[in-house]
This record gives sequence, structure tokens and C-alpha cells, in this order.
Amino acid sequence: MIKKTNNNYLWLAIISIFIAFFAYRICKNSFFGSSTRYHKQSVVSAGKAKVSKMHTILEFIGTAVSNESVDITSSITQKITKISFSDCTLVKQGDVLVQLNVDKQKAILKQAEINLQEQQRELNRLSGLKDKKIIAAKEYDIQNTKLLDAQARIEEIKEEINEGTIVAPFDGMLGIRRISVGSLLTPGTVITTLDSIKKIKVDFSVPEKYFSLINKHCKITATSIAISGRKFCGTVDAVSPRISPVSRSFSVRGIINNDEYLLRPGMMLNVTIEMQDRDAILVPESAVFSIGEKHHVFLLVEGDKVKQTSVEIGLRQNGCVEITNGLKANETIITEGVVKLSDGDKVSISNTASNMNTNLDAHSIPNSDTDTNLRANSDTKSGDT
Repeated sequence: MIKKTNNNYLWLAIISIFIAFFAYRICKNSFFGSSTRYHKQSVVSAGKAKVSKMHTILEFIGTAVSNESVDITSSITQKITKISFSDCTLVKQGDVLVQLNVDKQKAILKQAEINLQEQQRELNRLSGLKDKKIIAAKEYDIQNTKLLDAQARIEEIKEEINEGTIVAPFDGMLGIRRISVGSLLTPGTVITTLDSIKKIKVDFSVPEKYFSLINKHCKITATSIAISGRKFCGTVDAVSPRISPVSRSFSVRGIINNDEYLLRPGMMLNVTIEMQDRDAILVPESAVFSIGEKHHVFLLVEGDKVKQTSVEIGLRQNGCVEITNGLKANETIITEGVVKLSDGDKVSISNTASNMNTNLDAHSIPNSDTDTNLRANSDTKSGDT
């Protein structure tokens, strides 16, 4: 019985030794294998950041607005005796649109003119008496005041008569007539509308990241789905100094030519802004990677080590990204193979293309967000942030 127990212990010891031996070999292979892989240098591509000219073009959605616009109304209450315009026609400044009944004012004017003549005669009579010192100067002054009052009354009546003749305040296109002959016109009642549209304003919202790029006199081109194949040229006329804290966008107003009166107020326009060429650092999109909301590149330092560096990006073009901050010209960065790298890794460079194997000459840059190409829509209140 004792001998059998000893044999069992012996076999158990032998089995334990074999298990420990195999466990040691497995752990050794795993450790040294991973260590070998850790020290193995990754093969990547690198290049130097270059400064290139950028010809930037941005696209937005805008709304056409009249250069000048007004509702034609009356400032007095009176009946309409004549309408001198047709719906939706072009008029010149000063053209008579509506004539109101001013017969009563004309009769009052005649009475006022008779009164003025009487006051003038009386003043002339008192003037002679004053010279002879028959009357006091005060009586003469009182009569002179009456004369001035009579003159002012005439001017007031003439103004009322003029208000009865409603004219176009500027050149433009009339809207639809909303009144008829014989109607009693009261102040505030809209007779028609008048829009100056030989030049059209276009209002649109721009994300705040473009605030430093857009300025007065930037060239713009507008198109409309209602007028196929036509382009309307103009310039930026005003840039709002305020940025909305809600939409993080600002308002821009352009002026475009509309000599043929094809564009109308309220139209939706596709607006393209062409800005002046500028210097920018461009790198391949493959060189930039994101961690959360931040963007990074790997700088090549000490010949074969990489350093993770945070950068700020701007516009994108086909295959390239603009670096606005965090990278200097002629610094060498990793352009391919960044996904397998970590900060401080050693690398083996397969090429050192000074131009990063990409053409960094001037390009037309489409409007884009920091991560995806988007068209900025100024037709909504929220804007593009």
C-alpha cells in the first residue's frame, strides 16, 4: 500500500515537471517574440511640408434681395381719382402713380392766397404810418407776423396738394396693384410695391472659420435653378462685424448685376466666392489622423524617430489638407503608414519625397468642413458650424 502511494507521487511529480517545462517554453517564446516585434522598425513614407499658393473658392446658398424696396402708401386720407400705372411695369423716379382728390385743398389754397394779399396790403399801409410815426412799431410787427403766418399756411396747403399726387421715389419695377379708383385711401394702405432690381443684393450666412478669408470686394458669381445656364457676377459689398453665438456664422451681402431684370427678389441663389490667392501649408490627407476632435501628424525627428504633433487644419482639396497651425514649412512628416505608429516609435523611411508625391501648386479649393466636404447653407437660420 505504501509502495503504491509512492509511485503515485512520483508520477505526479513527473507530470508537474513536464507541465512547468512546456509553460516556460510557451511564455519564453511569447515574450521574446513580442519583444522582437516591438523593436522591429515600421517601414513608412515621409516628405517635407511645402508652402503653396491656394486659389480658394467657397460655395453657399443665398437669397436675392432688392437693391431698394418700398411699399407705396399715402400719407393722407382721401379718395382715389386716377391710377396712372399698370401691374408689374418699370417706372422712372418722379412718375405719377396715383392721383387723390385734392379739390378741397385747392379751394382752401385760393382762400389762403386771398388772405395773403389782404395781409400784404395791410402791412404796406401800416408801413407808411410807421414811417410818419403815427402808429407804434408794435402794431407794424403784429401785422408782419400775420403776413408770415399767411405765407406759411399757403406752403402747408401746397404740401397737402402735393401729397395727393403719389409718385415713384426711385427707378424700379412695380408690383401688383391693390387699390381701385374711387377707393378711400388711408395712411398705411399699400397701393403697390416698388423694387429697384437693376442691381440685386444677395444675402447669405458664412461659418465663422471663414471670417478672416472673406472681405469687401471679393468676387462672387451667382446662379439660379430658375435661369439655367446663366451666371451673374458681382462683388461682396458688406461683411457683418457680428458672429451669431447660436449658429456660429456671420452675414455677408453681395451686389450682382441684373441688367436684364432676370433675377427677382426672394430667389434662391447658389453663390460662389472667389478669394485672393494666399500662401498655405498643404499635406496629404493620409498624413493627418484624428484622436477625438483633435488632429495630429507624426513629425520625423532624430533621423528615424516619430513625434506625435497636434495640428489645426483648414480647407481640403483633392488629396490634400491645409495646415493652419502646428506645422512649419520644410518640416518632415510621415505621409503613409501612420496607422501603425505610436509616439516615439523608430521607423524606416522607404522614400523622402520633398514634394510628398503630390502636386501642391495652386488649386481651386471647394468649400469644406474640417472632416467632410459640406456646402454651407445660408438659407437656414442655424447656419453651418
